[in-house]
Amino acid sequence: MAIREYLDTHQAFSAAEFNRAFPGSVTDRNLLARAVRSGAVERVRHGVYVSKTGPYSRSQADPLDVALATTDDVVFCFLTALRLHGVLHNVVTVTQFYTAHKIGPFEYSGHYYQPRRRPDRPTDTQQLFTVTGRRYPVTTREQTLIDCLARPGSAGGPENLLRSLSGFAYLDSNRLLSLPASGNTRAKLGWLLEAKREEWRVDDAILHGLQQSLGAGPYYFWSSRPPKDSHWANRWRLYLPYPEQEMITWLNQ
Repeated sequence: MAIREYLDTHQAFSAAEFNRAFPGSVTDRNLLARAVRSGAVERVRHGVYVSKTGPYSRSQADPLDVALATTDDVVFCFLTALRLHGVLHNVVTVTQFYTAHKIGPFEYSGHYYQPRRRPDRPTDTQQLFTVTGRRYPVTTREQTLIDCLARPGSAGGPENLLRSLSGFAYLDSNRLLSLPASGNTRAKLGWLLEAKREEWRVDDAILHGLQQSLGAGPYYFWSSRPPKDSHWANRWRLYLPYPEQEMITWLNQ
């Protein structure tokens, strides 16, 4: 395959992918470097490239594809997982993904990329197909919810998180309970499942089990530091950052 053909058929690619297509070819690597100097290829970061030639000369690379070219173990998470599951409320210019590799955040073409260290615990993932026909690795709906409850700041804050979660028609409560979560996260999960009990068909036994699993608390939905969450949800020993009814409105919009 000639390099021109490669650049006409691969928009976002890594140096490793390029080297597999042209093994041991110093000439082709030199041609790639020349293409970068001429603007026919843009260097996103070390080892990641975007073709700007042929059919890609007037199109922006999908940030998901740029992220996939970054490393070989990408799993999309947080805001990007909410987007792939079709429920993200706010429009954002950030792509977040788990990886076991040590990669710093970077920016390309006005879009921000936030690699996150993959958790040591098992992570529930799946493959999702988009309307473009591409397949993307992503945390499941249930894992996405647990992750976002654990780190609501990574999900755009409480309002964006709850308005996004309102887009889920159903979540599997038993699967949620099977996923590792801290006591603070379980308190938030209990509050959330109680608020969505009818729509998500949550059994009383699920809520009772969650309640019994909690310690003395108190727990905090958003912040335990000044200015602290200050609205008390008694059953879950949980402080909320906003009045409970206001937050429930976001969740049931």
